[in-house]
Amino acid sequence: MNYLPAYLGLFAALVLALVCNTFLDIEYGSFGFEVSFWSIVFGWTLLLGWRQRGEPEGSGKQKQTIVLLIAFVLTLFVFIPRWGFPRAGIYMLAMLQAAQNCVLTTRRQLHLGLLVSAVMVIFAAAHFRADWTMLFYLIPYVIAVVFTLVSEQISRHALSIRESSLGHTGHAGQGVAIAAATSIILALGAVFYLATPQVTWPSLAWRYGQLTNIGFVGDAGKDERPGQASGTGTGQGASGAAGNSGFGEHAPHGSGWPSPAQMREAAKRPGMPEWQSGAIMQMADLDEAISEALAPIGQALEDFRNQLKAWLEEHRSAVIASLLALILLVLLGGAVFLFREARAGTWLRIRFDYWHLVRLRRYSPGRAGASQLYRAMERLFLVRNMPRPATANVREFLRETTLFGEDVRQQAADLATLFERYRYGPMPPDQSSLERMRLLYRRLFDRLA
Repeated sequence: MNYLPAYLGLFAALVLALVCNTFLDIEYGSFGFEVSFWSIVFGWTLLLGWRQRGEPEGSGKQKQTIVLLIAFVLTLFVFIPRWGFPRAGIYMLAMLQAAQNCVLTTRRQLHLGLLVSAVMVIFAAAHFRADWTMLFYLIPYVIAVVFTLVSEQISRHALSIRESSLGHTGHAGQGVAIAAATSIILALGAVFYLATPQVTWPSLAWRYGQLTNIGFVGDAGKDERPGQASGTGTGQGASGAAGNSGFGEHAPHGSGWPSPAQMREAAKRPGMPEWQSGAIMQMADLDEAISEALAPIGQALEDFRNQLKAWLEEHRSAVIASLLALILLVLLGGAVFLFREARAGTWLRIRFDYWHLVRLRRYSPGRAGASQLYRAMERLFLVRNMPRPATANVREFLRETTLFGEDVRQQAADLATLFERYRYGPMPPDQSSLERMRLLYRRLFDRLA
């Protein structure tokens, strides 16, 4: 594996995963230094892996050993004393991934790197200090992961095509294919995310009585606030929600998105990057502008809803009767289509033919009676999903009857022969001939109906 976009995507995913973890301690002022440090570490090690062009070299393994020694020293003297476990374990895992990047030449190693980044992101997102402001780094992380996977797949297929083709094919069109596939996957993922209900562990903990310190996430009582449940530690829950989550104490009831005032309060957090603070301020202004613009529309919709509710209350009986009539009409239409599909009319008709022609012997005399018995035979095959085409003659129709057995074909052929003889012959059928056709029809009815 030596396709550059895949390495760039992995670099972005690893850096953003570490940024999510360093963002947890943004108020200490070391956010910029840590981001720069990890960017340099991952950039240098991935550059070493890419330069090997898919074949591990001895220099890469030497650099891997050096990075492992540096990781051991940093873990003992920096990570553990400064952050302790489990945060130190995350940074130690990042250094181990940096050492692996020095010899990253296969798809399996690329996927392992993405898995390591996912572990670091999950740890950061599950931390009690994580809040909505981390979305500035989580969303680009998801984009980077999808971009990396798509780049690796497209580059692998392009390489296989280039190896199997007689001519030389370049990288033309791969960038457009990667961008298109990434956009489609992200769009489908966003649609599925918005269409499905999202249940979080904090909301489940809130609903079932467990303390939470990330803000208002459930349906608390009117006189309760997040974290203020019965028992010890009530004050800590409320203060932790207000101080660390960025939501404040007066979150909207049942709302998971901050108000403009809470956005501005989060933008003033110590250590927040200027670009992110400015973006949050613009989001707050845009939210207020949209709310002011949509207020008349919302009021009009509310008035329309109230008027509709009042009209329904006034005409309740008529509405219920109309709905019942509509339901009955739909059921009637469904029954008609069902009976048509099941050939219910044909089934009833062949029962009528049997009683009218066989039991009661009420067939017409002469050629009309022969025609009645022959048409009744055609309806027997129609109910068995073998209709006679309008353009098919008798011989072609009888050829299809072999599907039901040789005896059925012979009986149908005898009845059709008698019908054709009396239909085109000079003499009409007498009573004995019609009786023979009736017996043949009865045998066919016993076999088919």
